[in-house]
Amino acid sequence: MKIKKLFLALFLVTAFSGALHAQHYDTSLGMRLGYDNGLTLKHILSPTNAGELIFAVSPRYFQLTGMYEYLQPIPETPGLDWYAGLGAHIGGIHRDRNQYSSSFLLGVDLIGGIEYTFPQAPFNISLDWKPSFNFTNSYNDYWYRGFALSVRYTFSL
Repeated sequence: MKIKKLFLALFLVTAFSGALHAQHYDTSLGMRLGYDNGLTLKHILSPTNAGELIFAVSPRYFQLTGMYEYLQPIPETPGLDWYAGLGAHIGGIHRDRNQYSSSFLLGVDLIGGIEYTFPQAPFNISLDWKPSFNFTNSYNDYWYRGFALSVRYTFSL
């Protein structure tokens, strides 16, 4: 039993030691949880710019979104940033596709939210709103379904 506890303690120290030196990260990978669940990969391009890829699946569609985001820290709150950005998506409707003019999705996306990077752990969380506008058909249910919570593991290179 003592050996299990020792291995658990060593694992936790190893897992969290990479994040103890700073709150900054280079890349993060995790889950986006909302109406459209999926994977999110975010890469910091400069102190105020980031790129994000989101592969999302909802009850009606799937899509791959590429975003450019502008980041700014919230004063007097270490680790908390706000961001806003824009991007584009491509995907398809896989349920009730006959009621739309096309099952192919192509359009633009906006995003705005806040993100907190934990100072003592290699994780961050974000809460955002990402409405999307489709050019290829009339499927645009974005107003209240664009909210999501993302939980990511951060990597510092």
